[in-house]
Amino acid sequence: MAGQLPLVLDRPDRHRLAYFHPGADGREAWDRVQALLAGEVRFAFLWGPSGAGKTHLLEGAARAAGGTYWELAALRREAETAGLDPETLLAAAPAGTLVALDGLEAVAGDAAWEAAVFHLYNRINEEGGRLLAAAATNPNSLGLVREELRSRLHWGGSFPLGRLSDDERLAALQGHAEVRGLALKDEVGRYLLRYYSRNMHQLMAALELLDAAALAERRRLTVPFVKAQLGL
Repeated sequence: MAGQLPLVLDRPDRHRLAYFHPGADGREAWDRVQALLAGEVRFAFLWGPSGAGKTHLLEGAARAAGGTYWELAALRREAETAGLDPETLLAAAPAGTLVALDGLEAVAGDAAWEAAVFHLYNRINEEGGRLLAAAATNPNSLGLVREELRSRLHWGGSFPLGRLSDDERLAALQGHAEVRGLALKDEVGRYLLRYYSRNMHQLMAALELLDAAALAERRRLTVPFVKAQLGL
């Protein structure tokens, strides 16, 4: 069951922290995650819209710390399918390490799930672990039914993440390419943003495909090459 799979060892490489670009609106959240990994703080709550990088940060932090990453919507579906209660599932997390809970909005308003998260939070605190949680909105707007959970989520501070500007997306894309040993010129990056996608998840997946194709064909990333490979 989900509780038996705590370690994030098989996540996509694009979700490593080295590949994350916080942008101007995400600098404070990024700094907080770094402080959490360094053991300077023990709790943090991140929030922002889809595509802001919450999952990237949580998966990357869990990977870097050898900890636990759980996407709560998927965990809830698994629990319902298997007939398991949330308390039992979340009790499987090794509370003495770093636990990353992604998508708290998926369980907000459900008293049983909120109680399980609350008890996990307390156990992490007692055992000296660290918790990084994230949702689409701040704790006050989540629709939580347990006031004590809302209070806990504020313990380590609430840090917003915003979507990147196009210039920041281009810089992030070029940074990913450089790590892969690729040269991504401005004109090629801007072509991707204009004609392929402005969603960073989709852009990173496209870059992986282009990397493999460029290596196989021994080609540079040019607009005609990108256009042909992505069918644009």
